Amino acid sequence: MKIEKLFKYSKFVSFYTNFMLIDIHTHQKNKAVTYIWNGLPNSGETVFFSAGIHPWDAQHFSDNSAQLEAALSHKNCLALGEIGLDKSTGPTREIQEIAFRKQIALSEQFSLPVIIHCVKSWNELRQLKKELQPTQAWIFHGFSKATLLEEVLHEGIYISIGAAVLLQPKLQGIIEQIPTSQLFLETDDANVSIFDIYQKVSELKHLPLLELEERIEENCKRVFTKWKIG
Repeated sequence: MKIEKLFKYSKFVSFYTNFMLIDIHTHQKNKAVTYIWNGLPNSGETVFFSAGIHPWDAQHFSDNSAQLEAALSHKNCLALGEIGLDKSTGPTREIQEIAFRKQIALSEQFSLPVIIHCVKSWNELRQLKKELQPTQAWIFHGFSKATLLEEVLHEGIYISIGAAVLLQPKLQGIIEQIPTSQLFLETDDANVSIFDIYQKVSELKHLPLLELEERIEENCKRVFTKWKIG
């Protein structure tokens, strides 16, 4: 291994040793960090996870509602999701909305925050939030629409930033405007390290990595109330 790569690797290992990296939404399991797995864990696994009927599968809500409620009652289920609305694919808007409404009711019943999937549906989701007036936190996962930032923050919705921050200049340009009290970080289904996302957001916010980690850990303790961190 070349010396510069060895140095970078040693810093990477040191970071993992001294920091708690929290990936709040991922499709990949990584023992090096603390994460919330998107989906039901295998039998015997003790990972934290989120459970929900994705809008692409909203037509199957009734068939899976009993299994979903059982998952939501599990001690390691920290959130309901991802759920939401998607105009690009999936069943009709009406079917998606029916499943979404029922799952928001479940999030209130089980006192679980919601991980929101939103594709070309912000206005509809905002109206539903005003109508339903949920008490549980909503987290806009994979946020990348810079033009929506002010409206999303105004609604009191948390923002979770993923791999897009590594590539999209427009998203990079608004990171400093996101209050750390409303910020989460995630990898979703991208083949990237949560370390790289933390590092990039730290640079963009002009915030030391340790302080960024501490702020996000505080948010996790506040929002994911079943999660006993530290």
